[in-house]
Amino acid sequence: MKIKIISFIIFSIFVMSCDRSGIFEEFQKATPWEFHVQVFSDDNMTQPVADVLVNIYKTNQDRDNNTNILSTRNTGADGEAVFSLKDFEPGLDTQKAKGIYYIRVEKDGIIKNDITRYLLMNDGHTYHYIVLN
Repeated sequence: MKIKIISFIIFSIFVMSCDRSGIFEEFQKATPWEFHVQVFSDDNMTQPVADVLVNIYKTNQDRDNNTNILSTRNTGADGEAVFSLKDFEPGLDTQKAKGIYYIRVEKDGIIKNDITRYLLMNDGHTYHYIVLN
């Protein structure tokens, strides 16, 4: 019985003496939220399309009528357009910005409409892939 108690005390001292100073610092380094729209020309998503106009709307009516654009970008050589939280909510209030958004991509007269999943606007990067063909 004494051996178990002594072993427990030694184990407790060992666990409590471990240095954990860096654990919480990792979680405190928040990655700013970004919404990445990547446009491809093939179903395998291996051929990115550059210079595609990407518009984001709050409602599907706005998207269908191409009015009240919330934010717009052109894709780069990697077929990617990047939006920040400020593009969705200038006051950076994630509670106001959460929700579903409507996307319209266009290049050379080809238009593709899409809808996002529910965006939480948490730290990190959210990706949305669209095939334009």
